[in-house]
Amino acid sequence: MRRIGYLALAAGLVGALITAGAGPAVSAATPTGAPFIPISPVRVLDTRDGTGTAGTTTPVGPGSTISLDLSARVPASATAVVLNVTGTEPTASTYVTVFPSGTNRTSASNLNLAAGETRPNLVTVALGADRKVNLFNFQGTVHLVADLTGYYGTDAAGKYMALTSPTRVLDTRVQIGPNPPNPVGPGGVVTVDLSDRVPASATAVTFNLTGTDASTGTFITAWPAGTAMPNTSNLNLTGGATSPNLVTIALGAGRKFSLANHFGTVDLVVDLAGFYTPDYGSLFAPITPTRVLDTRDGTGGATGPVGPGGEVNLALGANVPASATGAVLNLTGTEPTTGTYVAARPTGQGREDGSNLNLATGQTAANLVAVGTGVNSSVTLYNANGNVQLIADLSGYFFLPPKPCAGGCVYAWGSSYLSQLGTGAVGGSATPLPVYGLSGVKAISGSHALLADGTVWSWGFNYGGELGNGWWGGESLIPVPAIGLDHVTALSGTVALKSDGTVWSWGSTAPSGGHYQPGQVPGLSGVKAVAAGLGVSYALKDDGTVWSWGSNGFGALGTGSDTPQYTGTSVQVSGLSDIRAIESNGGYGAMALKNDGTVWTWGDNRQGQLGNGTVGGVDSGCELVGTTAPNCYSNLPTQVKGIGPATAVGMDGNNTFAALADGSTWGWGSQYDGATGTGVDCECFSGTPTTMSGLTAVKSITGMGNGGYALDTAGRVWAWGRNSEDELGPVDGHPARSAVPLRLNQPTGVSAISAGVDVGYALVP
Repeated sequence: MRRIGYLALAAGLVGALITAGAGPAVSAATPTGAPFIPISPVRVLDTRDGTGTAGTTTPVGPGSTISLDLSARVPASATAVVLNVTGTEPTASTYVTVFPSGTNRTSASNLNLAAGETRPNLVTVALGADRKVNLFNFQGTVHLVADLTGYYGTDAAGKYMALTSPTRVLDTRVQIGPNPPNPVGPGGVVTVDLSDRVPASATAVTFNLTGTDASTGTFITAWPAGTAMPNTSNLNLTGGATSPNLVTIALGAGRKFSLANHFGTVDLVVDLAGFYTPDYGSLFAPITPTRVLDTRDGTGGATGPVGPGGEVNLALGANVPASATGAVLNLTGTEPTTGTYVAARPTGQGREDGSNLNLATGQTAANLVAVGTGVNSSVTLYNANGNVQLIADLSGYFFLPPKPCAGGCVYAWGSSYLSQLGTGAVGGSATPLPVYGLSGVKAISGSHALLADGTVWSWGFNYGGELGNGWWGGESLIPVPAIGLDHVTALSGTVALKSDGTVWSWGSTAPSGGHYQPGQVPGLSGVKAVAAGLGVSYALKDDGTVWSWGSNGFGALGTGSDTPQYTGTSVQVSGLSDIRAIESNGGYGAMALKNDGTVWTWGDNRQGQLGNGTVGGVDSGCELVGTTAPNCYSNLPTQVKGIGPATAVGMDGNNTFAALADGSTWGWGSQYDGATGTGVDCECFSGTPTTMSGLTAVKSITGMGNGGYALDTAGRVWAWGRNSEDELGPVDGHPARSAVPLRLNQPTGVSAISAGVDVGYALVP
């Protein structure tokens, strides 16, 4: 069976041509975009029965253009439309180009047809001033059909959020979700439930729909669940064929959509690429379709066919603005020497196990691709087998509208392999960059921000629902709101404290696990601070006691017991009182600072994180629970020896730090890449606190996985440890690592710091 893969990223646009020739230059200096408004699919053109052609039922002739008037279907504010365009009964091999009325037709195309073939392709095309679009047929005669599924306009808000990794949500060949592994029979309907894959605010989705193993010629219709099935089609199949098409469709009740098969049996595969919501995301800017790649003539910088396993990096910087988050391309493959597939992805990101275009030997075919723009505004195209010529026509792009920070700004630097910079762009940065769209931030904790209005916004990975936005999977390049949270006064990762003393959590820290939006932690009240670890969380009550819930790996609950391994009910950490601050390590363990300045730690000690002079050893046989190997962990709080009184503490999964009242700063744990900041760089561990040279008057301190950050009382940030992902930020000399603290050149005037894995954050009032 031919491989069926994933589509990469967004919603549809204009196609690719088989003739050579470059399109006009595109100005991308000041983008003007619009949100998307989905509608129930409606047929607006069918030359077979006169729909859209004032009753004329003749096919479109060679070199002929017909005009489609959509003024009765979309408002005057509409700037572009999304059409599923199908060609049928062509008398010769041909291509079809869709373009705005009142403009010159370019060398781009949308649909490629062999004689006698029926094939659809999704098209997003700018409207002419009269709300009309033109459809041109190259040669022979062909009947054209168009179904309208939505439009871009300024009268409503529908921004696009592309999933960083397309998600398979239906495959009738195997069990996915509630749908059993059965092909869809004649007249059969299958409904896809996306209630945990997109937020409740989502109005529409984009997905790649693939049909395979059709027993006879058929077509597939997609529409919002709970509404009447329209007289439209999204995918046409011949017997035995495998064919994909991009679909953008409004969601029905319960965030569901339906698929109907009309004849025979067929297996259907759905790969979710993204969704539209009024809350956040990118706007769409259509452009005159422009040829940006043709390996036959060197357009785009690549000449000659792409070989097996070969890749082409397509630079789009001259055609899209720096704010672009995605490009919409009609991708065409021609002259394949064997059956193959082609996959598009943002340059700089790993290739997914998927595809955008399936080709048989000698076939010429196109499919719409909306793909994120990667490093340097580039897209990478991969060919699986044989040799193939690739052509791409750019029809538009998605971009983030400007949202300058007005104060209370968050800056990020370091790695972005999990989208943890939150800037809307792919790729890391040694220069601190503003996290997109955030103003009025009161506190930060990793890739989570507490705003002055009491709401929480999150960005980065979402594989366990860490965004708190009501869905899971993939990552977010920009902040999104945690649903239902208000009056929040303190934040630690995915744990929030409200003004009434109640605690709310989501993602891996949720009491019952798997919460995709915040829920209240039962049995907790009178709380004044919170701390989140890896599947385990902590709360500091007004009476100075500490409580924990979640996983008890490495004794992280601190109760003196190795069992149970998990508890959804908060339990008191043993032996702690008069506590004024708590921190967790992003792993299995925590620390507490008493009012008398003593520091107490518990949990994982494989790298000496406890600071009691012992090291368990990473490869010493230590296990999560019940190990007999010595010094692996402590299930009870133990006092850190040799330091005090402390004024600030911090930790990560590998290291622990403390700033003392005498101005000194201390570190212990892993010393790989100089992570303790004590001047030692070795593949070893230290369970004994050691002073860090050159770092005094520290206000706050934290670890970042392989090093740490400190904020001094002058508002300056210091960093140490590994720098392979630019974790050290803008320090002089850009060293590969530093075993001692170095001062960042920017930002300055910082009021708070935080860290994720290989990334730092600074809050500037």
